[in-house]
Amino acid sequence: MNRGDGPQSFRAALRDAVRLRDCLALSVVPAVVLGVFTLPEATRESLAFAYRDPTLVTAYAAHFVHFEVEHLVANLLGYALLAGFGYVLAVLADCRRLFGVAAVTYVLAFPVVLSGLNLAVPRNAVGYGLSGVNMAFAGLLGVVLVAYVGRQLDARVRVRYAPGVFFVAVTVVSLVALPARRASVALAALSAVVAAGYAIAVWRAWSASPEPVSQECSTRPGWFDVGVLGAVAFLGYPFVGFPAPTPTDGSVVNVYVHLLGFCLGFIVPYVALAAGAFDAGGEAVERTSEGF
Repeated sequence: MNRGDGPQSFRAALRDAVRLRDCLALSVVPAVVLGVFTLPEATRESLAFAYRDPTLVTAYAAHFVHFEVEHLVANLLGYALLAGFGYVLAVLADCRRLFGVAAVTYVLAFPVVLSGLNLAVPRNAVGYGLSGVNMAFAGLLGVVLVAYVGRQLDARVRVRYAPGVFFVAVTVVSLVALPARRASVALAALSAVVAAGYAIAVWRAWSASPEPVSQECSTRPGWFDVGVLGAVAFLGYPFVGFPAPTPTDGSVVNVYVHLLGFCLGFIVPYVALAAGAFDAGGEAVERTSEGF
């Protein structure tokens, strides 16, 4: 999309940006998860990640294993929401390549990485489920959300402000998921202070340039609405991905791997942008200090 071509309706822009092959690629993950769920329970148990008997195969495969229908449906809906919204915001922000590289990394590399990091907390347990990968897409959503706002709503918003929304989410996670202790309260307070610092930086940028550069899109139906929905999905999903600990039937939510997935899912694409591997529009570029 080129803003120099004049304002474009949201539906027309979305129709032009979304590609069938991208949607088919994103649908591979749900297809694999559903396929694994049809396997005999004994086979699925052999694919789960046993912390006291880890293997490279189970470290990867466990993230696609589910045993309860409710868990399966919840993870598939979470994937559709986070990956789907992230994709829409990314292509509308001209960050298609960034999203694609991040998505491939999350699906192919993150399962083994998250399983390996799980071993840092010794315990006699078995891990499984797509939640860690989903939370990586939640982290990516924070990056592409800021890129979308800066690209289509107000060019004074730059991708370098994205850590602000990340620390807002960490504040929510600290208050929602962690036990009410001094450490969790301190983490929430520190994250809130950092987020406030970014908010002040954004306010100063707005004050220095009172008129938004891309207001032709911000005043057209659809553009602002999808930005708001993306923000709701990003800030609301922690209440789903980090529920209060309520063990049932001997199972507990692995908050640790969820937090790892979320943090790494944000940090990896953000650092890639900061390092110049991609520009704010998603294309690979030579390293430069401009445009971030």
